[in-house]
Amino acid sequence: MKTFQKTIVLAFLFFFAMLQQSHAQEFSLGVKTGVQSANVKVPGFIRDASFLPDFKSVAAFNVGAVGELSFGKNFAVQTELIYTQKGFQVNEDFDLNLFNVPLPVGATGISKFHYLEMPLLAKAKLGTGNTQLYLLAGPTFGYALSGNLKTRARFIIELDVSNTDINLDAVNYDRFEVGGMAGIGFNVNTGFGQFFMDARYSRGFTQPYDIPLAHERVQHYNIGLNTGFVIPFG
Repeated sequence: MKTFQKTIVLAFLFFFAMLQQSHAQEFSLGVKTGVQSANVKVPGFIRDASFLPDFKSVAAFNVGAVGELSFGKNFAVQTELIYTQKGFQVNEDFDLNLFNVPLPVGATGISKFHYLEMPLLAKAKLGTGNTQLYLLAGPTFGYALSGNLKTRARFIIELDVSNTDINLDAVNYDRFEVGGMAGIGFNVNTGFGQFFMDARYSRGFTQPYDIPLAHERVQHYNIGLNTGFVIPFG
């Protein structure tokens, strides 16, 4: 937790140092939200192993604050502080112990992890009119706040059986995550502020936990759509 806090502080100090050195530039502040499909990447050499769980995507969302520092009309640095979800689901026809929770035969386990995350993104804007396309990319820093595992039994129809909090420390979950993010989108100048919408892919570079049975660690990834609104200051 201390490492994460230091990373957040240093990143914000870097961002506001640029702001102090750029009095003639425009600083914008706003909010965003988004929906995403979350899953995990498995090491390539065991990806097709028959004994592995069948990892499926889960629906997730994010919400938070956005700050953007513009350098002219075509380049900006954007940082965000967001609550976001990551995770996966498995559909199993044999007994499996997932995060110290027994998953019985014919069951679906839906795991979600709740993160506080800060992307720090370079943003290239294309065009000079009221509507601009943009590309963005950069590192992300996240900290897992909590996790939960919902179990559903499959017998003709799916029925919710349990919703269990995951003790992240007990399952040796690495809470601190460093990753990367890239995306494409557009923004529209409304006169009062800027509306934006984009599609993004994010990937964790760190490996937070072990795959059951294989004892190999996996990485989170998300694909999602985001929208938000920022208001310029200065």
